Amino acid sequence: MQQKDSKQPALKRTLGAFHLWGIAVGLVISGEYFGWSYGWAQAGTLGFLVTSVLVAAMYTAFIFSFTELTTSIPHAGGPFAYAYRAFGPVGGYIAGFATLVEFVFAPPAIAMAIGAYLNVQFPAIDPKWVAVGAYLVFMGLNLVGVGIAATFELMVTLLAIFELLVFMGVVSPGFSMANFA
Repeated sequence: MQQKDSKQPALKRTLGAFHLWGIAVGLVISGEYFGWSYGWAQAGTLGFLVTSVLVAAMYTAFIFSFTELTTSIPHAGGPFAYAYRAFGPVGGYIAGFATLVEFVFAPPAIAMAIGAYLNVQFPAIDPKWVAVGAYLVFMGLNLVGVGIAATFELMVTLLAIFELLVFMGVVSPGFSMANFA
């Protein structure tokens, strides 16, 4: 911790706005690649478009709500601090536990999705070993430092955006409204 003065400890700022943007956009893109694509099989392209618009509206409401909470209750506890203030110790415990569950299960799920994706591209690769390797890389990056991990995520996010733009450029000449609907 850095000292502001001899009585007031303060946290050192590690991430900037661009890092936070990269993390948020990376989460949405990884959801597109690994989670949302299952929705297309069930809903079809037009049905999935309607769902995506609803999800985008919910994300927007979430972002503005969370931003408002972080400015009105500046605390490192995140959802725990907000729920504790609003609902007391039990609400804070439930929100804190839900956040813990998310942080415990999300990295292995993302690692498994990476393994499954690479297995589709390269069937000889065992997805479980790729998942273990990806998990170890993520864990190592976080052990080295959150700034390094966020910079890595930012670079991956920028590469994913570039890939999506190339993909759109390649497939857009073959777009047909009949196929879309």
